[in-house]
Amino acid sequence: MSEKVETVKAEDATVKSEDNKVTLTKQEVNKSWWIWFKYCLTVFGYERLQAPGFTLSMLPILKKFYSKDPDKMVARLKCHSVFYNTNPVFGALVNGIVASMEVERGNGAKITDDFINSIKVGLMGPLAGIGDAVTQATIPPIILSIAIGLSSGGSPLGAVFAVLGLYLSSMALSRLFYMQGYKSGREAVSKFLGKQMTKIQDAMSVLGLTVVGAITASYVNLTITSQYVSEYSTVKFQEILDGIFPKLIPMCLVFLGYYLLKKKKMSAVKLIGVYLVIAIVLGVLGIV
Repeated sequence: MSEKVETVKAEDATVKSEDNKVTLTKQEVNKSWWIWFKYCLTVFGYERLQAPGFTLSMLPILKKFYSKDPDKMVARLKCHSVFYNTNPVFGALVNGIVASMEVERGNGAKITDDFINSIKVGLMGPLAGIGDAVTQATIPPIILSIAIGLSSGGSPLGAVFAVLGLYLSSMALSRLFYMQGYKSGREAVSKFLGKQMTKIQDAMSVLGLTVVGAITASYVNLTITSQYVSEYSTVKFQEILDGIFPKLIPMCLVFLGYYLLKKKKMSAVKLIGVYLVIAIVLGVLGIV
């Protein structure tokens, strides 16, 4: 009789444990995202890249489940300390998915380390591709083109707009993707790794290149002022170039910058110095 009573109590305890699963509060979820947003590119070494930031973002979640079990805590931290690298903004989706998995695992779900790492590895590449296209080649040129227009009269409003626009857009997108990943959990993998991924990535790349090309044509200027004057006519070299290929020299300057940055690994500061020297020399010679 006593054995039956103990069995019933044990079963009741099990049911209670399953019904009362531990969940994260809104503050804890926000804290995990905020840590990733702030520290995703800190302690950035070639061996692990973004792994320290990823591990740190999981800490508020792991503490909730394993704060009283140091061995399990160490094991979970080691799981997330392996090499990881993706776009900091769009990559927040992975953090959200993994955070959801850690909650499930903490509540007893059979989710292995290999499965979690396979999700990270499988998603970090595609998200890096589309994320870089959007956050580096699409959003910044649009924001900076507006900022340039605002600053054309010497107003500091353009600089303020650029800083706030870039920061707030990154923050909003990062939080959006994190929360979407956390809500969707493992189902988000099928949504973001389907056949549409390549199409989206290609579309964003084309859009980014289009925006960069438009900004180059609108704001990169170098006009040849020198001209050949004879008793019969005046030859304006700039008009001849514009008749052959409008904006040819600005395009050459852009390609020069691309070559020096990409192929010669020149820093942006040195590139500015090169452009400054070119401008001074051409100005002294009276060409521009």
